[in-house]
Amino acid sequence: MSTWTIHDYAEINGRNLVADWLASVPEGAQGAIALRLLKMEQLRNWPEKWASTLSGYEGIVELRIPHNRVQYRPLGMYLPGMKFVLLTGAIEKGNKLPQRNIDTAVRRRKNVLRDLDHVRPHQY
Repeated sequence: MSTWTIHDYAEINGRNLVADWLASVPEGAQGAIALRLLKMEQLRNWPEKWASTLSGYEGIVELRIPHNRVQYRPLGMYLPGMKFVLLTGAIEKGNKLPQRNIDTAVRRRKNVLRDLDHVRPHQY
């Protein structure tokens, strides 16, 4: 059975912007996010409560990872070969994602589709 591999969006110069976001969240949240991603790698089909397409934004997938009453919402995209690319991190506030995070994900998705050099293996 195939399993997923998780990747991060990085700038062409190598700076891993997803790793930067993860480093900015509390340590407990970092652990919760890592644990969820590890679980997701092992499942062929992800539960809807864990991942779903962001309505109105083609190709953008919202991950839902609650921790300590905060709703962490990494945004990503699927690539062929059971690859998932984390494009940016977000935190839901008032049942909404900040528009700037959605815009970042959309822009980075376009970059990935143009140049796969933006994709790096996720480091746990």
